[in-house]
Amino acid sequence: MSLVSLSKSYFLRTESLRFISSGFDNYFLQAQRVQQLIRDDFDRIFSMPNFYFTDRISFQQRQKPWNSANQVDVLIHPSAIRTAPVISGNENGSKEEEESDLESYVQDVLTVPASLAGIPALCVPVPNEFLDPQGDGWPIGVSVVGQWGSDELVMKVGEVIEQLGR
Repeated sequence: MSLVSLSKSYFLRTESLRFISSGFDNYFLQAQRVQQLIRDDFDRIFSMPNFYFTDRISFQQRQKPWNSANQVDVLIHPSAIRTAPVISGNENGSKEEEESDLESYVQDVLTVPASLAGIPALCVPVPNEFLDPQGDGWPIGVSVVGQWGSDELVMKVGEVIEQLGR
């Protein structure tokens, strides 16, 4: 190898390491901060403390005392913003198909916060008798979300919702 190629190689490696380290600071650490803010929001609304993070002062303890009447054991919310989209048989990548891809991606937006916070969540189908009779007739689901460590409670609530339709 010539001196020129060695210096180019050294320069490229140095620059790529510099880029990776700045990317770590810019993106990974920011993502960690956002994730912690989401966890703190969930910690504030759940009545059960988050035992996973016992080594640090929780958001609940740093803020003014939170009224326990405003706290919940589990959250129940829709799993998606609307019913399932219709699957078209169109094979050529049309504009409508691109829009439906975006719509199906947006459908999952309600499940993202629990995933980011790392807390247990479960999607359960809603019994037909609870559906809107004026709706499109497609089944819908609800998400049951609990505090970190309350997996068994989330499963039991999901089981109760599922048994409502029997």
